[in-house]
Amino acid sequence: MSTEENLPEDWMLETEQTTHDELMGRDYTTVLYRQEHTRSAVYINEVIDGANVWEYNVHHSGRDSDLGTAADLETAKQIAFEFMNDSAASV
Repeated sequence: MSTEENLPEDWMLETEQTTHDELMGRDYTTVLYRQEHTRSAVYINEVIDGANVWEYNVHHSGRDSDLGTAADLETAKQIAFEFMNDSAASV
C-alpha cells in the first residue's frame, strides 16, 4: 500500500529511512511525503508516549497539524494517505 506508485495525485515520497541509535539501542524510522505543487508535507516519526511505549506520530505542515498516532508504521501510513487523499480532492 505504501509504495510510491500508490501515492495520491501530486504527492511524492521524499524520504523514508531507518537509522540506528546506539545510545537507545533501537532503530528509528522517519517518513516524509511532500505535495509537489505546494509546500505541504506529511511527516511520520517515532515518539515515546507517557506510558513508555513507542508509537508513530503522524502530522502535517500547517495549522492543527496533528493527524494521530499509530502502533505500527503501516497504520501510520494509512493515516497519512487519508490526509493526502483529502488534500488532493480539495485542490
